[in-house]
Amino acid sequence: MSAPQIAEILRDRYGFDFPADRVKEIARTATSTVYEANNDDGAAVQIEVLDPPAAGDVDALDAAFASVTAPGAFRPRHAGLLAGGSMYVLSEATVGTPLAELIERKRAAGEAFTPVETRDLLRPAAEAVDAYNAAGHPEFLTRSINPGAMLVQPSWSQVPVKLSMVGPSAPASAAQHASATTAEDNLHDFWNVVAEVTGQPVDEEAATKHATAAGYLDEVTGSDPAAGDVAPGAQDGYRRPPEPYPAGTFAPEQPEKARRNPWPWIIAALAVALVAMAGAWWWTTQRGEEWTGANAEIAEAYPNIISGKSGQKGWEDLVCEPAATDAGQEGKIRCAGADLGVSVAKYATESERDDAVPGQQYATVLGSGACMIEDYEIPAASPSAFAMAPRDKGEYLIVVNGAEAEQKRLDLPVCEETTSTD
Repeated sequence: MSAPQIAEILRDRYGFDFPADRVKEIARTATSTVYEANNDDGAAVQIEVLDPPAAGDVDALDAAFASVTAPGAFRPRHAGLLAGGSMYVLSEATVGTPLAELIERKRAAGEAFTPVETRDLLRPAAEAVDAYNAAGHPEFLTRSINPGAMLVQPSWSQVPVKLSMVGPSAPASAAQHASATTAEDNLHDFWNVVAEVTGQPVDEEAATKHATAAGYLDEVTGSDPAAGDVAPGAQDGYRRPPEPYPAGTFAPEQPEKARRNPWPWIIAALAVALVAMAGAWWWTTQRGEEWTGANAEIAEAYPNIISGKSGQKGWEDLVCEPAATDAGQEGKIRCAGADLGVSVAKYATESERDDAVPGQQYATVLGSGACMIEDYEIPAASPSAFAMAPRDKGEYLIVVNGAEAEQKRLDLPVCEETTSTD
């Protein structure tokens, strides 16, 4: 299949603007060809064209894709049929280094992963395995649970390792898919990955005791997943440490409060958004649902930014959807279009929100009177991005990103109190 044909499909069916010369073949599997498309705005998607001609129900596959949300896996988003009958799968673009390379470097240095490192590296992937198994779609991980397809993420990511090549491995009916790979097969594959990482054989006793990948991982590492950092330390030598903030300056000698580098999680979220959000609203199957929980509080706090219901248009006609939360957040809504995005997150406390930004000494103060906002330019974000911490609503943090973010953030109706955009 030619690059111009793929660019045409992405444009006509999904509204993506990817030049044909930015569509590249990146891999060839036993049953498919994988392409990646990207553009100068930082957006990217992956499209896998399967062969031979398909006999599957693409609507059923779309529903299956939407039924699983797992941060430890690059998600397939949509299935479709080409004019000749072949099936394709549109997915999040992948990034990262194969886990196999990391294992080999450790072995070459005569080193081994500690139990805590093993747990922290693999637990999100284990949870992804369990999520697909529990949803009744273990067949989507047929090619994913091995060190070559598990990708170590850059240092900004909250998830150290993600599963790639998620989705149908050959065009077939839903019934054929269901019989191809079982949940037990996935568990066996995951046990073998743990053995590769630790250099120890599969623990048969633990395997017998646990019906989940996460349970097995916790057992063999002998560690509590609630203890310690979520991800391996940045100085381990296999994940590049984040750059210090702010670039070119130094923190005060006696800061009011010791704070971690706040930007990696924000830049991570923006990177994911730039990959997926330009056309994410095409992939939503449940339109117009009421906001619930903390997201309902976000919508009530900022009715002129957030749409009245999930999947509808809010400020600047940006389509608003629930988003994955980060550390300390109770809820988050992402509103995005092709060139602009706004994320509004609610933290449990003002203190936790304040831990997510560098501090007032680095802020530009916008507004006046009862509505004042501490505004921060996020370094190394492309396109540009700004974090806004309202003083009157201390649990909330707003991030604006896009080519016109610097100007658009000044127009954002943070202080206005009117009716919902619904």
